[in-house]
Amino acid sequence: MSQRYDAIVVGGGHNGLICAAYLARGGLKTLLLERRAIFGGACVTEEIAGAPGYRVSTGAAQLGNLRPEIVADLDLASHGYELLLPDPLSVFPLPDGRHLALWQDPARTRTEIEGFSASDAAAMAGFQGDLGRFVARLEPMLYADDVPSLGQVQERFHAAGEAALFRDFMLGSMADLLDARFETGVVKAALGFTSTFGTNAGPRTPGTAYVMAHHMFGATTGARGRAGYVRGGMGGLADALAAAARRFGAELRGDAEVAEIEVRDGLARAVRLENGERFEADHVISNADPHLTFLRLIDGQALSPSFADDIRGLRMNGVAAKVNVALDALPTFDAVPEGVSPARVSLCPSLDYIEAAWDDAKRGHLSAAPFMTVHMQSAIDPSLAPAGKHTLTCYAQYFPNELDPALGGWDAQRERAGDIVLDTVAAYAPDIRDKATAIEVLAPPDLEARFAMTGGHQFHGDMLSTQLLDYRPAPGCVGARTPLAGLYLCGAGAHPGGCVWGAPGQRAAATVIADHGRRNA
Repeated sequence: MSQRYDAIVVGGGHNGLICAAYLARGGLKTLLLERRAIFGGACVTEEIAGAPGYRVSTGAAQLGNLRPEIVADLDLASHGYELLLPDPLSVFPLPDGRHLALWQDPARTRTEIEGFSASDAAAMAGFQGDLGRFVARLEPMLYADDVPSLGQVQERFHAAGEAALFRDFMLGSMADLLDARFETGVVKAALGFTSTFGTNAGPRTPGTAYVMAHHMFGATTGARGRAGYVRGGMGGLADALAAAARRFGAELRGDAEVAEIEVRDGLARAVRLENGERFEADHVISNADPHLTFLRLIDGQALSPSFADDIRGLRMNGVAAKVNVALDALPTFDAVPEGVSPARVSLCPSLDYIEAAWDDAKRGHLSAAPFMTVHMQSAIDPSLAPAGKHTLTCYAQYFPNELDPALGGWDAQRERAGDIVLDTVAAYAPDIRDKATAIEVLAPPDLEARFAMTGGHQFHGDMLSTQLLDYRPAPGCVGARTPLAGLYLCGAGAHPGGCVWGAPGQRAAATVIADHGRRNA
C-alpha cells in the first residue's frame, strides 16, 4: 500500500534539501528521496579514489552565493555549518613570475592592481559601482513571486534610467564590458574569470557578462563577489541542511533512486522507486535537471510535443572537468610569494587565453591550455587530509562532454585530460607531480554519472539570456511551476538558476506552500 505525503522532493542536492527543510518548516508532511547514500548532490565531500583519508569537494568547491537568509532561517550554524574565508581570496600567478592577489579587503586588491596599472586601479570604483547597481536592481526581481520576461526586465531598467546597465551586464559579452574599462590582461582575467564558469561559451560570447554578475547574488560572506570554504568541504553544508530538514520534521531517505514520477490526466500524483516502492503526494518537487525530470522520469505521453522539444533543445553540454589530487605536501607556485596562502590559485593570464581554450572546445577537442581554479582547502582546513598531508582539486575548462568522434570518446581521453590539467599546473608549480600520490579525473560523463547531471552540466543548462527568467528551463514553466499540475522544479535548471545559491529551492518551497494552502482552503 502506498504511503502518502503532502510533498515529495526528488533528489537531495542542496536545493532539494533547502526545499524540504522549508516545506517541513511550513507544516507540510515532507519526504525527500535521494539516489545516493549521501545527501548533497554536487555539494559533497568525498575521498579521492585510491587515497583513503584524503577528502575533497568533488563537485562544487566553494561558497559565495548561498543566501544569508537561508543560513539564518534554517539555523545552519547550530548544525555544524562554518564558513572559512581564505585570504587572499585567490592568487593569479603569471608566466613571467608576477602575480595578482585578490584580497578580502578591496582596498588591498586595488593596491595590487596599481602595481600593474594605475589606470586600471582608478577604473575599479566605477566598474564595481556599475556592477553593484546592476545586481541590486536585478536580484530582487529574481526573488519575486512573479517571474519577469527579459523584455520586462529591460523595461524596468529603462524606466529607472539604467538602460546601459541592462545592455552591458545582461546582454553584453564579458570581454566587451572589460575592454571598454581596463587595459591589463590579468586584471581583466581576474574580474571576468567567472563569466564562463559552467557555460559552453567564451568571454566574447554575448551574455557572458551576466554569468559573471550572477556570481554576485546571495553574498554569503556579506560582500558580493567574495567566496569562502565550508569547514569539512561542501559536505559540511549538505550535512547541516539535512540536519535542519530533519529537525523541522522532513523524512530523508538515501539509496532511494526514483524510477518514475507518475502523471495521470495532467496531474503528478505519485513517485515510484527502482525497488518498486511507491509514494503518493499532493505535490512532487524535482531537484533533478529538466532533461532528467521530463524526458526520463515522466512518461513522454504526459507532455505536449512542443514542450518536450524545447526540453530536448536545452543547451546542457557540460564543459568542466574536476581533477582531484592527494598530496604529500602543498605544491610550490613559483610566482606566489612565501607567506601568501595558496588555498585558491587561479590559472588564467587573460581573457584571450580563455577564448583560445574555448576555440578548442567548440571543435569538440580538449583545451590544450585550460583555465582553472586550483583549490587547496587543506591549507586552511587540515580536517581534509591526514596530518601533515594535503589535497587539491582543480576545476578546469574546457573539457566538453560532447567530443569530436575522432577522439574515440571519454574513455580514450580521460587520462590525457588529467595530464593536460596537471601539466598546466606544473607550468606554475613545477613540483606538483613530485608531491602527488593519487590522481582522480572526473570528466563530464563522470560528473553526470556521479551527480545525475545531464551532460555533466553543473548549472543544469547554460545561463545565457535564451535560458533565463521565464525561459528557464522552457516556455510553459513559470518559476517552480511546470505545465503538469502538482509537479514543480527546485533545482538549478529552474528559475532563477545555478550556483550554490539556494534560491530555486527556497522559491519552490514558497510556491508549493502557497498552492497547498489554496488547495486546502
